[in-house]
Amino acid sequence: MKKITIYLIFLLVLPIILQAQYMGGIGNGDASIILTNAHISVHKIETELPGKYELYQNYPNPFNPNTIIRFQIKKSEFVSLKVYDILGKEIITLVNEKLNAGTYEIPFSINQYTNYQFTSGVYFYRIEAGDFVTTKKMILME
Repeated sequence: MKKITIYLIFLLVLPIILQAQYMGGIGNGDASIILTNAHISVHKIETELPGKYELYQNYPNPFNPNTIIRFQIKKSEFVSLKVYDILGKEIITLVNEKLNAGTYEIPFSINQYTNYQFTSGVYFYRIEAGDFVTTKKMILME
């Protein structure tokens, strides 16, 4: 029983250790990312390979407190997806790893992040994948 308890504690503490070391996530393609105060899963939603890069408008928008961000990449690339406040301050890194070509969705919930005080207003999310860089606006209404 003692070994099981120690193993379970290790499993609970390991993500915190990895977060402190990597501050942005770990993974290998179809991804799970450990972030500050949250465990976010990037879901590959289509098996067909896209012919272009795209960052879609989040939905719903306006949102409270949850929204989904969808993007597609046409080849295996290192992808960074971050959320910023209206002043350009980075709030959270949602994706920070190499992903395979495909279309992905990632849920974003303000309730997952206790280290930032979200207020109603405009936020931005920005993707960087190789030479593809674009930003979209989303609105939080409380």
